[in-house]
Amino acid sequence: MSDACFALLPRDGLSAKDGRGWYTSEVGRGYSLPWPLPTTVRGALRAAWGHERMADQGITLSPETWERDSARVVLRRFIALRRALGEPVFTRAHRMWPIPADAVRVLDEAGTERLVRLEPHPGGAATLGPDEDDAREALWHPCRSTRGKPLTQPLFWPEATMVAWLSGASDSLAPEREAPPPRTDIHLAIDVETQASQDSMLHSREVVEWLRVQSRDAGRLTLEEWALGVSCAWPDSVKGLPHGQLGVGGRRRLSDVERLDSDLFVAPEGLARATRGLRLVLATPAEFQRGWLPDDFARVAGAPPRYVGRLPCIDAPVVLRAALVPRPLEVSGWDMVRRQPRATRRWVPAGAVYFFEKLGGEDFTAGELCKLWLASWGGGHAEALGQVLPGVWQPPRHGQGA
Repeated sequence: MSDACFALLPRDGLSAKDGRGWYTSEVGRGYSLPWPLPTTVRGALRAAWGHERMADQGITLSPETWERDSARVVLRRFIALRRALGEPVFTRAHRMWPIPADAVRVLDEAGTERLVRLEPHPGGAATLGPDEDDAREALWHPCRSTRGKPLTQPLFWPEATMVAWLSGASDSLAPEREAPPPRTDIHLAIDVETQASQDSMLHSREVVEWLRVQSRDAGRLTLEEWALGVSCAWPDSVKGLPHGQLGVGGRRRLSDVERLDSDLFVAPEGLARATRGLRLVLATPAEFQRGWLPDDFARVAGAPPRYVGRLPCIDAPVVLRAALVPRPLEVSGWDMVRRQPRATRRWVPAGAVYFFEKLGGEDFTAGELCKLWLASWGGGHAEALGQVLPGVWQPPRHGQGA
């Protein structure tokens, strides 16, 4: 196996079809996810690997052989990148991260948009789920100290804002909305005999545009471009970067390939330090066997009952104190070999936040936080699922310790 780090820069937008029951031919419109899933990118890498192998060896792979052999293509890291158009290289300052679920953007009484932190505390109202899990009902509930009208959240935060949030910075002014803008493409087909459009082929499709106007200063436009940062492992038959452009997402839209430094994926300096509580933010969707509840956690009886388990890269058992989890992602795909839909998968979306304390009451060390940076949690390690961002958390002292 050989490792490669590179950025994918779509040249004419990207459409990752939303599979939630949208039938383009029936409604005349195709819907796109606002950001591609890791599985979409890994599928593109597997396709590129197969094409390069056939070109290098002068062979034709059967669909079954292609599926079996390309399974060794592993997506290790998957992050969003953004830079001003014309900048020569991507750096850590260009990293973009999904909004954590413990952040609320509000309009305060003075009319100022602010970021307010949700802090878990014991007690609170019961959940609306089935009343059969007392450990779930005993989880701490989030609350905020600042009043204000909640506003729509952006899709991403820049590196500096996320690092400050993970470091425990207090509430601050809300950053600008960060997300690549969508556009709508209209498609039609011309009948060669009548030279008129075919009604059945007229439809529109949402496309995410990867170039955006960043500022207008004295009539001068400054553009920014977005990219997919990828670290992957290639089987031995293919070395280095993919050759040429890659087709990604719906209709295999072409993306340029640009080499990245492996340091782009390491933890930022100054983030890791000892902390009594641990805050874990999902940088990519996670796949757990029991829905929102992380794998390797089990109910432990007590007053109150708790979920106790283990985290990757940490030896000591930990107690799950709170979980802020948005609605699940229902992910479906198409089996190109068997020509049939794949089984639907349910994921915890990126941005979900989990809070932990050690069972023995010790602090999490700076070394443990370093090891947790972009560590894989749950299933789907070959698809870069469940990668986490560690942050500090100061749980309230209330006599209900571990």
